[in-house]
Amino acid sequence: MQVQTLRIIIAIMLTLVIMLFFYTGREKDFYNKSAEPAVAQILTEISGWEKQALLIHLTPEAVQAVNDEQLDKLLNLYRGFGRFRSIQEINFSRTVSAFSFIGEKRINYSGIANFDVGPVSFNITLVERGGYFLVYNFTLAEVSEG
Repeated sequence: MQVQTLRIIIAIMLTLVIMLFFYTGREKDFYNKSAEPAVAQILTEISGWEKQALLIHLTPEAVQAVNDEQLDKLLNLYRGFGRFRSIQEINFSRTVSAFSFIGEKRINYSGIANFDVGPVSFNITLVERGGYFLVYNFTLAEVSEG
């Protein structure tokens, strides 16, 4: 009886994993047409590294999570990257999509973007609200050679 129960549990788990794989694949295809261009647009608009331009694109939760001093430090750090030029590589996160199955939908991309300074790795999490994508979280880091 225990072997039979274990087989049923494994079959259910395998079915769930397969369903999540197909679900996240559909999500990737769906957001490919809207979220990926939004990432480029957002990076273009915020890469002047002015506080107001950044705040317009942040979710209210992100704005509340950072104080003015932290925001100024972040902008000073990212200002060194210069202006955004293009996206070299972009990857959809199936993991974030799967975890968003329950709760608010979050779309996460990571990759390499070209800035004035050269290639910069990025990770950005978006939330779609009111037909627009807002930034829930993002990080940039200069790509090290080596």
